[in-house]
Amino acid sequence: MIIPYSTDAPLYHLPWVTGGLIVTNIIVFFATTFQVFIGTWEPEQMDRLLIQFNQINPLQWLTGNFMHFDPFHLMGNMFFLFCFGLVVEGKVGNGRFLAIYLITCLLIGAVVQIPMFFLGGEEAAGGASGVISTLMVIALIWAPENEISVFYFFFPFFGTAEPRIVTICVFFIGMDVLSVVFSGFAMSGAMGHVIGALMGFPIGIYFLRTDEVDCEGWDAISRNDWLQQYPLLYGEKQRQRDRDQHDEIENPVEKALQVTGGDVSKSKYIGLASSKWKPKTKSPSPAVAAAATPRKSRKKKRRTSEVSPERVAEKCQAHPEFNRLAYVIRQSLQSNNLPAAQQAFLRLDTLKIGAGLAETTLMRYASDLCTQRQWVNAIRPLAIVVEKQGALADDACLRLAQIQLRVLQRRDHAIATLEKIVVPEGQSIDAEKKERLRKRDELLSLARGE
Repeated sequence: MIIPYSTDAPLYHLPWVTGGLIVTNIIVFFATTFQVFIGTWEPEQMDRLLIQFNQINPLQWLTGNFMHFDPFHLMGNMFFLFCFGLVVEGKVGNGRFLAIYLITCLLIGAVVQIPMFFLGGEEAAGGASGVISTLMVIALIWAPENEISVFYFFFPFFGTAEPRIVTICVFFIGMDVLSVVFSGFAMSGAMGHVIGALMGFPIGIYFLRTDEVDCEGWDAISRNDWLQQYPLLYGEKQRQRDRDQHDEIENPVEKALQVTGGDVSKSKYIGLASSKWKPKTKSPSPAVAAAATPRKSRKKKRRTSEVSPERVAEKCQAHPEFNRLAYVIRQSLQSNNLPAAQQAFLRLDTLKIGAGLAETTLMRYASDLCTQRQWVNAIRPLAIVVEKQGALADDACLRLAQIQLRVLQRRDHAIATLEKIVVPEGQSIDAEKKERLRKRDELLSLARGE
């Protein structure tokens, strides 16, 4: 037995519809099936709500998906509806999710009832598992690398695990396909699951192809180049979106790196939270400033200088999404799940709240990226650490300068970054600081061609 109960997929919409559907299914169960259990209803009284195979009734195409035969049938479906509804609704939004759910209910009901009517079937079907299979496949297409937290019980073993969505989907859909094949393609619960799963593929691909859902490049199509050669799967809107993202993020990397030399106006390209804050510099005396700077300019300068790294971090941490995403990054790094950490960091970066992360988390993330030779991706977290001016700023400068010098071949940017490593006046130099200064001098000599 496997019961899913949570997911780490980034959600952009609150799952109001998913919660409402779960409540509706529970209410319908206690208003119908439970009444049969306690003897106040006869079984025949609820037959009109099931998908009966001896008639064609469009109303049953909808109501049958809300009928469950026992408490375990209900609970199992509701756990799966919660997790996969969470993923799909969280990405596509409340209204469109409800439309997907209800239309899929009607389609599954029609595809099940009409053929069985002409084949002379006498049984009935019910339950939300068919439409849940549709949601499962949509989640597989939109977020295959995200994880689902599950409770498992296989006597005598039990516990929790966090398999990827692709693992969960392949396992359950594969089991249903095998069941259908071995049953001789008879109409059964497994057949209803397979029908629902087949409907999930065109729905998931349609929303991707028309760019109606933003999966931030983590969907199955974007992550598999061989699928992108098929126009039916990868439309022009997706290609244009990827070109725009490439122009915005990849091409101006060299220009963006000028932030480490003092040009903070381009900080948005490398993930800094605020483009208003600038490193502290030695300012002229008040008398000189008053004589040289117009009144309007002085006011602007005072407003800019008030934004400190600490204040930026506090503002980022106050964002409602920050704690969840920061937790995902920390957990992903601890479990060596770099793709999940990247997805969470990209979301933080999009929301411009990455500066709220702790220096140790940012450095661990950057180190893991460098280990995987993802040098350009490591620029963002390193730049944030540099701008924080904390205890790890010198280490971040050294790593960033190495990328600028050896990967991007920009000696001027590397020199500007290394010159940030200085010894404050009146501060003693310990052994660690001496070692950083030695590495700085080595890289400066290399960058200057000495």
